[in-house]
Amino acid sequence: MITWLPIASGILAVCFWGVSFVAIKIALPQMRLETMIFLRQLLGTLTVAIIVGLRGEWQIPSRGNLPRIFLTSFVGIVLHQWLQAQGMLTTTAIVSSWLSALAPILIACMSWIWLREQFVAVQAVWLLLAGLGAVLVVSGSWQGLFQGRFGGIGTVLVLSSAIVWALYSIMLKTLMYQSNLGMTTLNILMLGLLMLTPLFVYSGGWKDFSTISYSGWISVVILGVGSTGLASILYNYSLKHMSGTLVASLQYPEPLITVVVASVLLQEIFSFSMLIGGSLILFGIWRVQSADVHTQH
Repeated sequence: MITWLPIASGILAVCFWGVSFVAIKIALPQMRLETMIFLRQLLGTLTVAIIVGLRGEWQIPSRGNLPRIFLTSFVGIVLHQWLQAQGMLTTTAIVSSWLSALAPILIACMSWIWLREQFVAVQAVWLLLAGLGAVLVVSGSWQGLFQGRFGGIGTVLVLSSAIVWALYSIMLKTLMYQSNLGMTTLNILMLGLLMLTPLFVYSGGWKDFSTISYSGWISVVILGVGSTGLASILYNYSLKHMSGTLVASLQYPEPLITVVVASVLLQEIFSFSMLIGGSLILFGIWRVQSADVHTQH
């Protein structure tokens, strides 16, 4: 029986991620991409380190787990954040959040391929429906869809980041089975920070510090403390105590949160075609997850 705490933790993590798309759009014009990612990772790592310290969970990872932790960190921290931030240089927060909403379906596909979890034929129909919704979102309108305008390189990079996030979630799930939650999260974030530091130094990212505005620093703090540090602990807690399918389903509200915040703070336009495309994505994801739950009973 699943208690309310893992579900509440997952939902709160999703709220942080929904706001993160807007925070990235505010931060990126004020600093190098490498600066934003490094500061986000630094603050996130410090946040988790404080939580682990207060809980007294210090524990050295086993030598056998180090290669898996390193690979998981590279995929989920370095590669995912770079693809997402690079893509958002040329696409909106709303489009990015809708594309990222495809992660639950991608997790279901990877679970079928990698973990040999059951996958029924009808799920393919809902996958195609969600895919059509994604194409509609990135094309911007029905006219753009029929004319074959499927977005630029930014949308491709954001979609790639969703694929990488799904891969990261599968890798993380296997790590969490028999690992300490706090220390595993901290190890992944710390290794990610170590890998990002040379990029930050090489790009001269510290030169941006004097030109970052008040709103830029607030955005970085939200990204680091909230969307990286607290969200990582919350999400990993849910992943450890619930099935991957149920955790993935908690991500449904994420684009809706982004739509509201981006419309208010960034004045981004949310068109009717985006509403239809986004609805197709969420409906397709819901049907895939529902079919997956039914096959497990």
